[in-house]
Amino acid sequence: MDLLVRPDRAEASLWRRFKSSGHPRLRESLFERYRRFARSLARRHARRSALGNDVVADLEQCAYGGLLEAIDRYDPARGTSFLSFATARIAGSIVDGLGNLDEHNAQYRFRRRAERERLDSLIGDEARTGQGNAIGQLTDLIAELALGLILAAEENEASGPYSGRPDSGFDTLAWRQTKILLHQRVDSLSEFERIVVRQHYQNDLLFSQIATMLGLSRGRISQIHKSALGKLRKTMRFIQ
Repeated sequence: MDLLVRPDRAEASLWRRFKSSGHPRLRESLFERYRRFARSLARRHARRSALGNDVVADLEQCAYGGLLEAIDRYDPARGTSFLSFATARIAGSIVDGLGNLDEHNAQYRFRRRAERERLDSLIGDEARTGQGNAIGQLTDLIAELALGLILAAEENEASGPYSGRPDSGFDTLAWRQTKILLHQRVDSLSEFERIVVRQHYQNDLLFSQIATMLGLSRGRISQIHKSALGKLRKTMRFIQ
């Protein structure tokens, strides 16, 4: 009962379990606990440095990388709060990453990199070698990419006119119902598939960062992503 009414005890318990087991699911729980803090540091740095909005997405990626590093290096036994420990590391990661960014092309490069990861993950070996039913492969690929766009659109609906938000009342209701059902299907995926889909599409983490989170290779994350989108495509096939 104390863990329910004392957030500090719940946090301490989470850290103890993670440090004793190193379980990827606990690392993800810690990441989710502090993700908004890391994002706020990135956005604060962008405001203070008078940087354009096109750089913010890349700064957030740098902040997430620093957060993951801080989670693995933090030692609760030393008595320092995690936020104090992590702030310097996240800020350092932001500053280091900023030196590699081109203000005008940063967000574009990040988006293209994420899109390449998704596409490479979904294109199978048969498609690369030209074997199999090309039309069927293309249909499956388009369906899986469309599902990814729906998953990502929820986070970006207010960002501009090309977010995919429909105009008519009927379409808006259908769009909302489709998203709800899709998220329910995501909840039914295996644990790692669910983590990969949510972190990649909702939090914009790259496969390399998810690999660090789960203690897996980037190639394995790509495989999990492909498997998850394939399952979602099959379960959503008959939605009109």
